Amino acid sequence: MKLPVALALVIGLLGAVLTYLYVGPLAALGLFVPATFLGAASYFAAGGTTAALAPSLASNIWGAVGGTVALLLVATAGSPLLVGLYVGLMTAVVVLGAVVPLLGFVPGTVIGFATTAGFGLLTKASATDFSLPTGPFTVMLLSFVVGGLYGWVSSLLVGRLVGSAATESAPA
Repeated sequence: MKLPVALALVIGLLGAVLTYLYVGPLAALGLFVPATFLGAASYFAAGGTTAALAPSLASNIWGAVGGTVALLLVATAGSPLLVGLYVGLMTAVVVLGAVVPLLGFVPGTVIGFATTAGFGLLTKASATDFSLPTGPFTVMLLSFVVGGLYGWVSSLLVGRLVGSAATESAPA
């Protein structure tokens, strides 16, 4: 089977199952489908191999930490100028995390940051809320972990369909 066909089948099928679970039996957890898909995309962008799972997840989670801190700061801002400064400051801080090798996958960090901050701002959730289904950090943490595992399992299944050598060398 050709790689794009195998990717489409596996990612589509697993994505359908995860979405069903998120809006059906697991709906009370409030897991966020876009963050899960972005977690899988982050895994593939980081290389799509077993070795890519740790830096992808670590970067997503580091970004979620930064997004949560940004939400804390934004809640205290009295002007749009301060909102911009706080977001810019926290963006710089999370990107600087790349000096730590495990956090060196900057796109994963930005995905974690933007998704967490966006979720918090759109839902008007408090950054100090760490409960499910409303806490931005907790919802994103679990959604990204499931997303990274979704990407990893997808790559293993695709490897079986096309041969593992093809998935190690071909871009996802």
